[in-house]
Parts: sequence; structure tokens; C-alpha cells
Amino acid sequence: MLARPAVAALAITGALGAPAAAAPSTTAATPALTLEAPRVAPSTAFFGGEPVAVSFAVTAPAPPLLHVEVTSDRTGRIARRMVVADVLPGMRRRVTWDGVTGDGRAAADGRYRVRVVVPGTTVRRRLGMFVLRGRTFPIRGRHADRGAIGQFGAGRNGGRTHEGFDVNAPCGTPLVAARAGRVVRSRFDPVLYGHEVVVRGLLDGRTYRYAHLRDRPLVRRGERVRTGQRIGSVGDTGNARTTGCHLHFELRVGGRLVDPRPHLHAWDRWS
Repeated sequence: MLARPAVAALAITGALGAPAAAAPSTTAATPALTLEAPRVAPSTAFFGGEPVAVSFAVTAPAPPLLHVEVTSDRTGRIARRMVVADVLPGMRRRVTWDGVTGDGRAAADGRYRVRVVVPGTTVRRRLGMFVLRGRTFPIRGRHADRGAIGQFGAGRNGGRTHEGFDVNAPCGTPLVAARAGRVVRSRFDPVLYGHEVVVRGLLDGRTYRYAHLRDRPLVRRGERVRTGQRIGSVGDTGNARTTGCHLHFELRVGGRLVDPRPHLHAWDRWS
């Protein structure tokens, strides 16, 4: 989860709990849990890009086993639970999360809370929060919509219609993968697309086409790419040689072409 938006680590400090009152001798006491320098980073993460890293240390006494839970702030449901074993006082522990839920799905976009839990008790401590996004805008630089001629469905010679959406940008502007996945096409088409890359998205049933790249793509067929990974540069190859440098971007959902414009505009707002 290679250009990506700059993000800052999120550190949560403050009152993190105190030892519970002594319980009767017939009942096990609720364990104390005091955390040292909890940290969750980055504060904005992209599915399939740089993973979310969670780190902390436990001061004495330290339970031998802890759970780190990632919970949706909107629904309150646990997206992923990770086990941290062999916990020792003062030892810094670190776990990472790639955005895949416990049942193997891609986690939904949104804000997530991270907490540490002592299994079998009510003891839990907050570690931090982050925002997860499933996709990023593919152009890393100055850009603008091409206009009516670049709209999805616009007429083309020979009775064709435009199957993607065009975004103008200076030649050489970096292009990155909008979504992690596997490259299913990396080739040169001299008639229409020029240098192009097609990626089958990870766990989303979509394919993403990037066309008119200036040079041979930086990724090959069969290669796995991360969200935000550099795949090439904006160019004017193929039939763009007479229209100027721009990205022709296509999006298929379940094999069906859809208008990429609202998706691109949404990704552009947070990328």
C-alpha cells in the first residue's frame, strides 16, 4: 500500500487505564494494561498500498497475549483482529494491516479505530485512528479534464463511442496504479491506445486501463502492483499523437464499461 500523498503518523497519548480494584480471592482480578507511546501510521492509508502499522509497548504487568482490533468507526464492526503473543513489559510490538478483513474481503472506505484488548476481559485501550481509501488518483501532477471530446460516450470516427475518460496532463507526468492488482496487459498498440497498461483490481471485480503512456510501461504482464505504484508517464502515443498529452482511463465493473469520471473526481479529492 511509488508516489503517494504525504501522511503523518498519528500518536495517541494520555490516560490509558489503571490497575483494576482487587477482586475477591475466588475471582481472577481484571488485569491492568498501561500502554507506552502507541502509534498508528499512516493517518491516511490506501488499500493495497503501504500497510497500516500499529506499534506500542506495555508497561508492567504485561499480559502474555493481546489482540489488536481494527474497527469501523461507522458501523462499530471489527474488520480485523490480530494476535500479539509473547508480550513482555517494555518490549515494543508492531503489527501491520493490509486492508483485508478477517473474512478475506477488501475493507470499505472510511475511518477506522484501532484498540488493544486483553482476551477474556473487558480491558481495552485505544491506540489511534486512520482513514482507509480503496483507490488513489492515477496522475501525480498538474492535470485537468480534457473537455467534451474526452467524455465517456463521446462520438468517434467510424461510429465508435469513447469508452473511457480523458485527463490532460503534461507529457512525462508520473502515472500510478489507482488500485492494487495484477497486470493483465502491458503492450504497445500503434492504432488506438499506444503504450497501455490494464490492471485487474485486487478484490474489487474491476479492471483499470491506462492508455497513451509516453514510453514502455514500467510494469509487465503478470506482475502485481500496489496502489500508488508508478506504472509509467503521461504521453501522446497511439491515436493521441495528434491530440496532445493526456491519460485515457477506462474502468470496467464486472466486465461492463462504466463512466470513470465520477470515480476519478472522487479519488482526486483525497489523493
